[in-house]
This record gives sequence, structure tokens and C-alpha cells, in this order.
Amino acid sequence: MRICVLVVDDVFDAGLALLLDTFETANELAGETRFRVAVCSPCEGVRTHHGFAVPVDKAPARAPDLAIVPALACKQPETILAALARDDVAEVAALVRRYGVRSRVAAACTGTFVLGRAGVLDGRRATTSWWLGPTFRREFPAVELDETNMVVSDARTLTAGAALAHVDLALAVVRERSPELASLVARYLLLDDRPSQAPFIAPAQVALDDELVVRFDRWVRAHLAQPFDLPRAARAIGTSERTLQRRVRAVLGKSPIAFVQDLRIERAVHLLRVTEDTVDAIAAAVGYEDGSTLRTLLRRRLHTGVRDLR
Repeated sequence: MRICVLVVDDVFDAGLALLLDTFETANELAGETRFRVAVCSPCEGVRTHHGFAVPVDKAPARAPDLAIVPALACKQPETILAALARDDVAEVAALVRRYGVRSRVAAACTGTFVLGRAGVLDGRRATTSWWLGPTFRREFPAVELDETNMVVSDARTLTAGAALAHVDLALAVVRERSPELASLVARYLLLDDRPSQAPFIAPAQVALDDELVVRFDRWVRAHLAQPFDLPRAARAIGTSERTLQRRVRAVLGKSPIAFVQDLRIERAVHLLRVTEDTVDAIAAAVGYEDGSTLRTLLRRRLHTGVRDLR
């Protein structure tokens, strides 16, 4: 399998290294070269964010089997959008667009924004770094985004979540060719199965993208133990039910009640870890009638249980 890793200046060090190390480990454990990986760039010289020189080849004229864009070393929306305006990043987006006609294209973390700019994710499912969901939705409304997933595969595209999800992306590629090899690589790298970003999401950080959603977040937290009432919440923060629903959906990609569930789960997890309260008591503290409801939600949303959390 021919893989082209497309890089530009200020590439995220760990992202690039994780991709290369995972594929190299897979080749060594397989006892043969199953993944022929080349690091390519439209730039003559590339340095990582921490200043290390990266030897690069020219991007091939013939499309590879898979083209991967690792993360740009940006963490906040404004720096990511500024990076997308750079000429070298635009050239990589153009390569992705061209390769995407015949090949699969993939990216992790902020690299997913390059795929979005290339237009190859339009009409497809994708994921990105959990805290960048609101910005991604605003920039690429034609993409069906689910930032709770660690890896999303949709036809010719493959996307992965934040920073260290580069290794999950590489393992997903290995798994498609050999589940047994992927399992062995994961054991060598001491990597647990991580199907979701949900356990890592901090709802308050996501809500910061919009002032109305911030007010909603604060109101819900102050009334977490009470049954949720959308009309009451809307009146309390000075807006209409319809506007609140529309803004929460536009910014967070979910309904107000789903966001309330996020906040309840976040608080419940905190209480499970720092107190010895019963599950029923914690459930009541976050607005649920009994502990069984909370246990079910934890399993469904976080893929874990009370015992593991404690």
C-alpha cells in the first residue's frame, strides 16, 4: 500500500511521528513492507513546530493509495483559519482534492480542516478535534460532523480526532488490511481501544464559541439537579425557545437536551471520582431519578461503567 503523508512547515511533531512510527511498527511485526510511506510536501524544506528538519519528497504526480494530512501545529480557531490561508497549505489542499478523485484521503486533528477546505468531506461524515467542532461546522456546513468519534470512515475519506488520535488513524488503516496485525501493533504500543472522544470532552470549552450558548451553559449548571425545562431556560437567558434550539444546534451540533446530558454526565463523572456518594445520590444531584438511568447513560455515552470511573 502506497501512503503519502503530506506535510507543510509547522507540522505538529507528535502527529507526524505517530503516523510514521505506527506504520513502521506494523511493517516490522508483519515481517514485510506492507505500507510504503513517503513524506511529501509542496515545500522544498519543512520544519516541525519545534524546529526539527523533515526530509521530504515531492508530491507524486500519480495518486497514492492513501494520502494523509497530519495536524498543523495550531490549537485555537483563529490560528487554524490563518494557517488555512497560507499558500503552502492551499497547495496541500489542492493535492488532496486531486488525489481524492482516485484515492482515499485522511487526516487527524487540525489536518481535518485541510480536507474540509479541499471540499472532499462535503456530504460525508467526519470527525475533528472535539473542541474545534463549532468552528468546523461554521467553516464547512456541508460536512456531517460528529466530533465525539475518535475515527470516522466514509467511502474515500478517513478522519480522526485530536492530537494523539494520529495513532488511532494509522491503526485504522492497518486494521482495514489486517485486524490481527492492528491488534498486535496496539499491544506493542500499549494502546487501549478508544472508540470515542466523548470521555475527554469538556462541554464548557466547546460552549465558549457563542455567548448565548455560554449563558445557557451557566444556567444549566446552576439548575443541574432540577428537571430540565426548555421554555424556562430560554426565558431565564433572555431568548426564545426557537432561537436557543437553533443556536445550540448550530454551535454544538446537538439539541439543548443533549447538551444538558453532556453537562450532567460531566458532573456525575467528577462526583464519582472525588466522592464516596452512592450512585443514586449522584444521580439525584445531576437531575436523574435513579442510579440505573445514570449507569445506562455512562455506558452508552462514555463506553465505561461506575466501577472503572471510580
